[in-house]
Amino acid sequence: MSLLSAFDKSIKHWNEDSSASFLELGDIFVPGRAEQLKTLVDLLPAEASEIFTVAELGAGGGDLAQAILETFPRCHYLALDGSETMREHLARRLTSFHDRLEIHPFELAEQAWRQRLPSPLRCVLSSLCVHHLTSSQKRQLFVDMAQRLETGGAILLADLVEPATQQVGNLFACQYDEIVREQSVAKRENLSGYEQFCEMKWNYFAHPDPIDHPSSLSEQLRWLGEAGFSSTDCFWMRAGHAIYGGYK
Repeated sequence: MSLLSAFDKSIKHWNEDSSASFLELGDIFVPGRAEQLKTLVDLLPAEASEIFTVAELGAGGGDLAQAILETFPRCHYLALDGSETMREHLARRLTSFHDRLEIHPFELAEQAWRQRLPSPLRCVLSSLCVHHLTSSQKRQLFVDMAQRLETGGAILLADLVEPATQQVGNLFACQYDEIVREQSVAKRENLSGYEQFCEMKWNYFAHPDPIDHPSSLSEQLRWLGEAGFSSTDCFWMRAGHAIYGGYK
């Protein structure tokens, strides 16, 4: 299957070809990916010498997992992902951390995995995953995570956010296009990555996809507060992609 057909917007679900393609194109398609990773690591509520546990929802290619396992040498990491391709890639990439790493399948909207989360749990992380939940499902996720996290823990999310108005959405779309153009040139020294981005209609703010359900940043911060998190805030934002969350 070609990259274009793997990401065809007529396909209403994420499949294994989508996972394989995203592993190749993620560094071009995700705005400021390295900066996002560093921000999440810096926000983790832990000291480098501590023993603690982190769970990542939709661990993907393992960029965030590797960064945290390297920064916190006594951290235990639970990587959850619904894609077999991603889980196999995680296992190969992170084999040197096997004694501190667990990799398991999950379905984000389901309840069973939430009851099996380890305790104590210091932090729940997620990148480009939670926007697949509806508003009510996000609210329930925030409540469930607040109940599972230890005092002093945090939920930290990097995700798409719904623009407040169409004017803002148009701005996000233009910003996203420009960032991907820059990243394509930086990674490949040409615009081939940007051309694929356009062919795939990957820019949500120009081509909304019915499988995506981003909510506004203000709504999600309010829901986090209602779920029991304090110090809720947006910590980073570019082109409609934000890092936000709260501490318990």
